[in-house]
Amino acid sequence: MATSKLESASAGTEVLVTVASNDSVVDVGAPLTALQGLTSGHSVGKVATPHFDESRTREEFRALKRHLMTRFAPKAEGEANEPRTILLTSASPQEGKTTVTLGLAMSFMFERDWRVVLIDADMRSPELSRRSNLSEELGLLDYLDDDTLEVKDVVYPTNVDGVLIVPAGKPRIDAPELITTDRMTQLLKAIHAENQRSIVLIDSGSILACSETVSLAHHAAHILFVVSKGQTKKSDINEGIKLLHRQAGGVDESRVALVLNRTDHSQSPVRYAPR
Repeated sequence: MATSKLESASAGTEVLVTVASNDSVVDVGAPLTALQGLTSGHSVGKVATPHFDESRTREEFRALKRHLMTRFAPKAEGEANEPRTILLTSASPQEGKTTVTLGLAMSFMFERDWRVVLIDADMRSPELSRRSNLSEELGLLDYLDDDTLEVKDVVYPTNVDGVLIVPAGKPRIDAPELITTDRMTQLLKAIHAENQRSIVLIDSGSILACSETVSLAHHAAHILFVVSKGQTKKSDINEGIKLLHRQAGGVDESRVALVLNRTDHSQSPVRYAPR
């Protein structure tokens, strides 16, 4: 599964890892996790992982995880973004963002003492909420729109120890504007403050189709740009990377990495792309 630097990628952005995937899923059984402050009877989400060659996929996501964890240094004074907040996006819909989000969460799960909080911020296609059976529950948009809600009201434990989910919440026409409010900043700060070893994965909409994705990118220290082999157009990758660069701060290898998804199983294992 060779990874080479895509011709279309803007200068300074590399293909970090490939993921062989058909986006099918299987349930994972594990002890129930808990979050301090959760009310009794709080709904429990379901976490499902990619269903493909187990050992191969584990190593692919482990390589991606290691790349990110080397960058989890404590936030420096004056630093804008929390190093443990990661945004996942793509150029267009249906490129496997949610599958990569779930696979990465499962990889982080094996890190002792770390907790993963998944946020479904794909307002047009909240696939993470659907897969976790939390589509009808209070979620991100409800919290952003209602000052009386607390963080614990929209964070749900799952059937996997150490993994929690914030679903998208009820649809709203002003969703893009809600994402830009101070409440979004407060939510992320509260999650990290409640547990200093929290990793936040934001499953966002595609960069070219969802205006709120650029706003979300302002909160993330790291951005994973999912590229679907045989589907994503080179011109769309270029346009998406340039949009992030113009509107969400500079993008280079320290902040943005491309993840090549749905590759051929006959190719060689994961390799890092040379600079």
